[in-house]
Parts: sequence; structure tokens; C-alpha cells
Amino acid sequence: MAANNRIFYACQIVGLANHGTAASASAHTVAHGVQSVGITTNFNLEQAFELGQIQIYENIEGLPDVEVTMEKVLDGYPLLYHLASPSPDSVGLVGRGKSRCDLSLGIYSDAYDSVTDSGNKGEADVEVYCSGMYIGSISYTIPVDGNCTESITLQGNNKEWITGSTGKHLTSDGTAFGKQQSYSSTNVPDAPLGLSQFGSGGIQRRENVLLSKCIFPVGVYGVTGTSAGNALAGNTGEPLVHIQNISISTDFSREDILELGRKTPYFRSPGFPIEVTCDIEAIAVSGDFIGAYEDGDPALFCTPASGDNTGEESIQIHLLDSTVFDLGASNRLSSVSYGGGDATGGNVSISYSYANFNELEVLHMQDLAKGLYDTDQNALVHREATTC
Repeated sequence: MAANNRIFYACQIVGLANHGTAASASAHTVAHGVQSVGITTNFNLEQAFELGQIQIYENIEGLPDVEVTMEKVLDGYPLLYHLASPSPDSVGLVGRGKSRCDLSLGIYSDAYDSVTDSGNKGEADVEVYCSGMYIGSISYTIPVDGNCTESITLQGNNKEWITGSTGKHLTSDGTAFGKQQSYSSTNVPDAPLGLSQFGSGGIQRRENVLLSKCIFPVGVYGVTGTSAGNALAGNTGEPLVHIQNISISTDFSREDILELGRKTPYFRSPGFPIEVTCDIEAIAVSGDFIGAYEDGDPALFCTPASGDNTGEESIQIHLLDSTVFDLGASNRLSSVSYGGGDATGGNVSISYSYANFNELEVLHMQDLAKGLYDTDQNALVHREATTC
């Protein structure tokens, strides 16, 4: 087949598999909704010199660092975070942080409308295979304008370019989608499994945030109580807070653990404790009413937070496609900013930044890890936060 004139979105697919899975297409799950993918490779060099000459004595090559960055829209299909940790021992940051995956990026001919076109003959012209990848960081954005997105960084030390007719892990003839739905004859993904009974709303946008199930921090002005739906008026169901943007992120800050006898690390350990941040931006209808007192908030006297200005709060965000972000009940307000509303006509907004350590569970009906889901009813088991 003739060389491509260019590579663009219609001739690329990305698949992920559990690390060490046999090199077969059926082992890989192709990610849907992917918007971008990039691969960066760094060769770490260390110089050694010697007495007697200015020239370098040896340029020592250490471990190569391979970093893959991907972004997808939240659309009811499996999350990249879950595909990159397909068999975790537990579903929190500890279990998923231990998991490893293999990633394949298939590059197909640019002469056809899709990778499934018969002209592609079921196989990528070129494939990039990155094995033994760890999750480096994850972030989620739920904006008032645009699509809800997931961004993920994978880190590893091994990358291989595969050409020819053997050794590839992805094909476009259907077998590559043995663990996930294939592209249909109309060149769009089939409906995600099970979501016909749940209702995904397609690509998630602002209207797909289920405020009746969400739990927002009581420090956000307008929120009432600590139970699900605390950003809604109980009598009318109207929003009490005009939220503009929510972003959730964490970085695993990995460290190589090495041993004598081999060059590669035997484990890339997450740097626990790791910080989980959640930023919430809302249109201001009054002040932020967050006080900062030298002796602490008087309202917190005679409580475990006596002498502090903030207490621990619960955060849960639910989307229509079954995605749930559970940040636990130990989130603390780290900063609040009030701004905007300048003479050009903009609105005043309030941004609240919350942080906790080691508490983030990202749940989704398409991730069947560790029995989080009631498969008989095909429904997500939503976790209720403890109320005071």
C-alpha cells in the first residue's frame, strides 16, 4: 500500500490491554471518543569525564522514558483510566495505581473513510506498541460550554514500532473489538453496552450533570445540607448554585524502584500521599461568605475543627452516562477567589479549590472491576456519602 500523505484522526485507533496479555487483537479494547493522542520519548543521558582530556569519556544512556498523553470525551464508553487499569486489586488510587497496561496505536491508510473500510484489509500499516505502562496522571473537566473530557498520561520505558504483516496487536476487521463494540457500517460507534437501559445522553455536556445525585461542599455559597441534591431547591428542584465549571485531577508522582541485575525498574511506585484537587467555579449572586479569622471560624468552636477556618466536606459528582466521581468526605477548602465583573460587562465568579489526599474513586457502568456493579439490574451502585 502506498505511503500516507498525512496522518489525521480518521486513520488512527488506540487500543489498551492488561499488561502481559498475549499479543492478539481480541485482548485489546479499542477506546472510543478519543480526541487526541501523543507520544514523547526521552533518552536520559549521563556524562562521564576523566582527567587528562577535555573530551567526554563516555555518554551513558540510562532508561528511556516513554510518555503517552490522551484525551477523550465522556460518552458512555469505558474511561481511559479504567482501560489503563483493567484488573485492579481495588478501585481506589492504590489499586489502580498498581495496575499496568499495554497500549497500541494503529496507523492506517489515509485513502479511506474509516479504519474498518475493506481497503485497509483489516490491519494497520504501522503500529506503535508501548508495553508495561503505568498511569501517571488523570484529570476530568465538566464545563458549562463544550464537552466533558478526560485526560490521562501513561508512563513507561518500552516502545516498539511494528511494520510488516506479523506482530501487530490491532486490526480493523472486528477482532480488535472483541472486548468492546466495533464501528458500525455508518462509521460511527455502536451504542455502548447496557446504556440503553441507563440512558447515556451521548457525549456528556452541562445538561448531563445529575444535580439530584451530586453532593457539593457546604462551603460553596447556596448549597444547603450535606446530602445528595444539596445544590437544588427542595421545593422547586431549581439550582441553588449557578456552577460554571468543575475540574478534578491528580498526579501519581511516580518514582522508579531499581535493583541490581537489571536496567529497568521492577516497579514505578506512586508517590503516596498524593493530592487530589477539585476546582468548582460558580457565578456569584452574592459574596463567597468564606471567612478567614486569626483564631478560626467561631462557628467551628467546640468541634474537631476548632481553631480552623474550614472543615472536612464531601464531594460527589454524577453524570448521566453513569460516570461518578467520589472524592470522599475529607475534602478541605484550600483557596477561594472572587473576581470578574469588570467594566467591560463580565460576570463576577467565585472559584473554590478543594483538596484531599488519596481519595478518588471514578466509577462507571462499563468498568466491571471488583463487583462495583449490580449486573442483574445493570445499574451502578452509587455510594452515599456520610452525613453529619
